[in-house]
Amino acid sequence: MTDALEASEVRASAARDEAARSGAAQDGAAPDVPAQSEAGPLRSLFDAVHDTVTEVRARQDDYFVRRPLRLPARLLSAGGDETVAASLARLLGDTYALTVEAVSDEAELTAVDRLAAARATRSGPLPAPAPPSAREAAALARLQEERRAAVTREADRIGAAAPERVGVLGGVLPYLAAGPRTEDRPPVVLVNALGMGTALWHPLMAVLARTHRVLTWAPRGTAPDSRPLRLRDQADDLAAVLAAEGARECHLVGWCSGPKAALAFHRRRPGAVRSMVFLHGSFRHTGDAAGREPDTPYERNLEELCRAVTARPALAGRLRTLFTGAPAPLPDDTPPHQAAEEVLARPARALDTELLRPFADDAVLVAYARQLLDYWADDALAHAGDVDVPVLCVGAEFDRIASPERLALAAGRFPRARHELLPGATHHSMYDRPAEVAALLTEFFAAAEPRSIVSGAPR
Repeated sequence: MTDALEASEVRASAARDEAARSGAAQDGAAPDVPAQSEAGPLRSLFDAVHDTVTEVRARQDDYFVRRPLRLPARLLSAGGDETVAASLARLLGDTYALTVEAVSDEAELTAVDRLAAARATRSGPLPAPAPPSAREAAALARLQEERRAAVTREADRIGAAAPERVGVLGGVLPYLAAGPRTEDRPPVVLVNALGMGTALWHPLMAVLARTHRVLTWAPRGTAPDSRPLRLRDQADDLAAVLAAEGARECHLVGWCSGPKAALAFHRRRPGAVRSMVFLHGSFRHTGDAAGREPDTPYERNLEELCRAVTARPALAGRLRTLFTGAPAPLPDDTPPHQAAEEVLARPARALDTELLRPFADDAVLVAYARQLLDYWADDALAHAGDVDVPVLCVGAEFDRIASPERLALAAGRFPRARHELLPGATHHSMYDRPAEVAALLTEFFAAAEPRSIVSGAPR
């Protein structure tokens, strides 16, 4: 296995060098780091630990300094050999710079531990081969980091690229475009949340753009000189971008408040929509006076804020600070289960500034509040029965922004919908887990394509 890993490293290094010489791949295609299937039968276990540790450290870098990662002993030794399990646990710990413990009582597993175990067995039970050597494990860890770095480099390139521009009512809309234009494959339109920039989408764009044309933009309406925009205006902007691209059809991926704009567009031009994905979407409707649908505390507090600053804009300066505080560090004595859930529910620290965009200043907050009240007044699900295209509703276990329970209920309103819940994920999974989300979406898009297109799809 060592020779195979070293050969893979040579290929990955060559790919990096070629990407550097060419200034990165054209049309948004990320340098393709090999999948490394030759890394051995325990690859899924090492990937699971790497991905989980990386995700947790992005939220709190010292989480594993005082807390171990516990894994079921059955995963580390299919034959129940405690010596083998302990040896593999030590190897994983040395490879990723943390303490890994094998446990027999799975009640001890925290949400972080369960996430790693679920990822390891996603494709079925693990085999029981001899553990790799420390050298092989270190080589695999380097390959994993390069795979992650390749996505980051391409995401940064997409974010730094000059945007395309299209004229819209009230001005010019800049939008990001990545990936190849193809006649037989409709673009993927990432319908953004109100008030947000595009940075959260860049990692997912980097992966999706390898096979699809991908488009997104920052919704208008919160700039100081902007006219008030309503939900129908956001649908107008979507139509304008598609026209600029010369696209007759598209796949729509709406995040957070984006699904309502996607559905508003679909009501106008149902034949232009091949499929829809509602990624941590919110179908909150203030007309639900009976309170039958669940809210998160964040949603309830945000509505109070929006109504207050809309009624009295002078309050914006005082009230917006309620939503701009950084989460406090976890105390060392936080119980393990509570600490794990808390850290998984937090956004990555790199998003601190980006997530404060709607609260950037008083004028932005007032405009954002008006947009949200208009958005909440729209009962998009009243038209759900008319949606005759495939729909995928993707929720997150630790979404503290948009109610995952409401999204699960909404899925039942669409004739051709299915619901997926991402374990251990947050409201920002497209940023945290671009490869995982891209794999889910591309599988869904492929199922929605005509058979003649699927058979010719690039691999």
